[in-house]
Amino acid sequence: MRRALLTLGALLAAAPVTAQSAGQWQGPEQIWNATCGYCHGAGVAPELRGRKLDPQASAFIARNGAPGMPAFKPSEINDAELDQLARWIALAPIPAKAPQPVR
Repeated sequence: MRRALLTLGALLAAAPVTAQSAGQWQGPEQIWNATCGYCHGAGVAPELRGRKLDPQASAFIARNGAPGMPAFKPSEINDAELDQLARWIALAPIPAKAPQPVR
């Protein structure tokens, strides 16, 4: 178990989160692909799309971080972009073949 947690920690620390400056994103799908999807769309972290998650809760976690997940500063994604992303995640369809989480 400890080895799995260390491996997960190393993966998360090395994740190439390539956030742009706030206000320069082209839309929520671009934000997802450049940041969230690296883990949440690859089986490293739970898939979020298609789960009808509460947008306010999603935005709060993205802004403040969670265990193993970075917080995204307002200089990286502004509040309006974050709200748009959280609504997009809530309404996005379940991916055709969602990867299974790494165990």
